[in-house]
Amino acid sequence: MQPVPPEKEGLYDTELRKTHGAAQSLPQPSPGSADTVTNLDSDDLDAFIPPAHLPATGTSPPSLFPHPTYTPGIPKPSNSTYTRTLVIPKTDTEDVSWARGLLAADPHLTVAVYDVSHPTSPSDGLHAIPQNKGHEVMTYLTHIITHYHNLSDITLFMHAHAIAWHNNDLLLSSSAAIVTHLSSPHVVRQGYFNLRCHQDPGCPAHIHTSGNRKPGQPGRQDGEDDANRPEVRIFAQVWEEILPGERLLEVLSQPCCAQFAVSRERIRALPLARYEFFREWLLNTKVEDRLSGRVWEYIWQFIWMGVAELCPVESVCYCNGYGVCFGGEDKYQEYFKKRKEAREIDKILAEKKEGGKLMEAGEKMLRGRIDLLTTEMEVLRKEAMERGKDPRNRAKEAGRPWKEGDGF
Repeated sequence: MQPVPPEKEGLYDTELRKTHGAAQSLPQPSPGSADTVTNLDSDDLDAFIPPAHLPATGTSPPSLFPHPTYTPGIPKPSNSTYTRTLVIPKTDTEDVSWARGLLAADPHLTVAVYDVSHPTSPSDGLHAIPQNKGHEVMTYLTHIITHYHNLSDITLFMHAHAIAWHNNDLLLSSSAAIVTHLSSPHVVRQGYFNLRCHQDPGCPAHIHTSGNRKPGQPGRQDGEDDANRPEVRIFAQVWEEILPGERLLEVLSQPCCAQFAVSRERIRALPLARYEFFREWLLNTKVEDRLSGRVWEYIWQFIWMGVAELCPVESVCYCNGYGVCFGGEDKYQEYFKKRKEAREIDKILAEKKEGGKLMEAGEKMLRGRIDLLTTEMEVLRKEAMERGKDPRNRAKEAGRPWKEGDGF
C-alpha cells in the first residue's frame, strides 16, 4: 500500500485557481432509467448488512432520520446507456481538465464543477455553493439539493486530482480511469458504491465512537490512540446533531476518502428535506472545517446503505466495480505479493546506496529482479482487465447469479 499522508489531499488546500469553460446544463432523467427496485437479494451486493436500528425517539421529522428501506436497484437491459454526472469541488489551484477530457468519449456524461474558492460568485463555467465549509461535503450536498428532481442515473462524487494516492492502485491511481471503467449496472445494484477498493485506510473498524479501542483491536494502527484523534473525540456530538435520536453506533468504517457513486434511486430514498437539514447543520456548526468533513467521511455509508461498516473484499470490489478480475483472491494476492517484494528490494537498494555499500554487480542483480516483478505484475493486471470484459466472469468472481443476456 502506498504511504498515506497525514491528511487527505486537495480539498484541504486553500490556494486559488481558475478553470475556464462554459457551464453545462445537467441532464433530465431519461426514460427507462434504473429507478425500479426489487426485494432485497443479498447475492446482488458485495456486502450488505441489513439495518439494525433501534426505534428513533425525540422530535418530529425532519429532525429524525427517516430510516428508508434499502433495496438493490435493477440494472437496465444489456447494452443500455446510463446518464452520469461527475461532481467535483475545486479550488483555484486545482486542474480538472482530466474530467472535461472525458466528455468527448462519453456523450452521456456531464461534469459539474463547483468553485469552492469563490463559493457565491463562481468563475465562468463553474457552479456555486453557499459557503466553503466542510470540504467536499458542502459541494456534494449542494449538488443533491439543487438537482434532486433531475438527477442522472448515476452521480459520481469525486475530488479534483487527476492522480491521487487514495485512488485505485490497479487503475494506476487515475481519476479518469475510475470514471471510465466504473460499472454503472453495479452502482445501480448496490445503490451506493465507494470508489476506492483498497481497505486501508478506513477498514476495518476505523472509527470507534467511544474512543475506547485498545491495542490489538481491528482497525488500530501501531501507536494510534482513538482518544487523541480529533474526529473521534467529537464523533458522538456530531452524530447526535446530524442524526438526532439515532442510536450511536460503536464502530463505523469504509475505505477512505469520500469519493463514491450513488444511483438516483438511492439518493431519492431520502427526502429532499433531509439533505437540506444536513446542509443547514454544516452551515451552522461550530465544528472546525477540517473535522466536519472528516466525520462525514464515515457517515455516507450509513445514510445510503444503512450499515455501520462497509468493507467489501478488495478483489470483488475491483471485479464487480471496474472489471478488473483476477479470477480469485489467490491471484489478486499474488499481484500484491510481487509488488511488496519489489518495494522491499527498492528500499534495500536505496539504503545500501546511501551507506556506500552497494556493489555494481549487486545493484544490477537487484534491479533486474525489480524489472522482472514489475513485468509479471503488469501481465497479471492486463489479464485481469481482459478477464473482466466478460460479464460472466464478473458475476462468477463476485458470487452473484448470471444468465445469458445479463450485462455487468
